[in-house]
Amino acid sequence: MADMKRTIIIIGIALIIFGGAGYCVGYSLGNSAGNSTGWEKGTTYGNNIGYERGYSLGYDNGKEYVVTHIDEYAAIPKPVKYDEVVKFLEEDRTSDIQYSEDFDCVSFTKAVKEQANIKGIKCAVVSMRLYDYELREKWGHAVNCFETTDRGIVYFDPQTDGQRYGIEVGGTYILSGITYKIAKVDVIW
Repeated sequence: MADMKRTIIIIGIALIIFGGAGYCVGYSLGNSAGNSTGWEKGTTYGNNIGYERGYSLGYDNGKEYVVTHIDEYAAIPKPVKYDEVVKFLEEDRTSDIQYSEDFDCVSFTKAVKEQANIKGIKCAVVSMRLYDYELREKWGHAVNCFETTDRGIVYFDPQTDGQRYGIEVGGTYILSGITYKIAKVDVIW
């Protein structure tokens, strides 16, 4: 009987040792396989859902905002009322800058356009080719135009904030007291 007890105890100990080891091995393999499968499914699902949501948010926000600088967003420029354009130009200090070879009419128009766009006001650079009647020379000049909701397209000289009317090929433009014929007009929104 003592041998039988000892055999049962040895078998019990062996079952506990091997059973525990089997449990540990089984748990480890099952946990690893389960985590691997879960991770693959989770990342695939997360990638798909994340991509779709990110694309949708980016597309929807892209209709309203534009990147102005890295990580800076501004409302997409839109037409505004004429009075808002005048108010913007009154507040904008670009016309206070001294004209020079380093800051010419193109620099003025670019600065005004950038500031207007940041404020969400639709503004363009207008490049003109002018023909001097008296000297028979061609000159270039640049101004800004704004699309307004109540007066259509309006033109302003960014150096003076003075409004100009009827800028079109064949029309006239007075600059520094000299009347020029407009030979070419390019509008860059």
